[in-house]
Amino acid sequence: GEKCRSFIDLAPASEKGVLWLSVVSEVLYIMLLVVGFSLMCLELFHSSSVIDGLKLNAFAAVFTVLSGLLGMVAHMMYTQVFQVTVSLGPEDWRPHSWDYGWSFCLAWGSFTCCMAASVTTLNSYTKTVIEFRHKRKIFEQGFREEQNFLDQEAIKYFRERAEEERAEAGDLRLQCLHSCSPN
Repeated sequence: GEKCRSFIDLAPASEKGVLWLSVVSEVLYIMLLVVGFSLMCLELFHSSSVIDGLKLNAFAAVFTVLSGLLGMVAHMMYTQVFQVTVSLGPEDWRPHSWDYGWSFCLAWGSFTCCMAASVTTLNSYTKTVIEFRHKRKIFEQGFREEQNFLDQEAIKYFRERAEEERAEAGDLRLQCLHSCSPN
């Protein structure tokens, strides 16, 4: 004597658009998670350099953040539709008592994990990029200072050498003048 009815049929007409939007958002959530996971795997197996690996990791983190946010919004929309359906739906369908249950806890757990992983990865990426830039700046400054030091040393050496050559040339002229003079 029981009728099997779809939840879509039970939801009020005003909420069906939100229900479909939540379903589409959940599908996008899963797709973004798969893209993020694929980027992490790509970074793990095909990273040619540290910087390329960090970039792939950062993109994976961005996709994971978007995924987590979209999944949470989708789950909240679905929960809203469910609450409206419980309060306005058919009498014979309404549960006498209900709880959020495992799916709600799973959604919050998923959201928390996505956000924690993404924020940690983006922080790691930012920290590493800043460290690389700082080390490169220090290296370039050291190289310039070393180059300037070498240039100054070279200039000083060549000046002294030129002065010595001029002095020797002058001595040779004096010797030549003394030895060549008819006294």
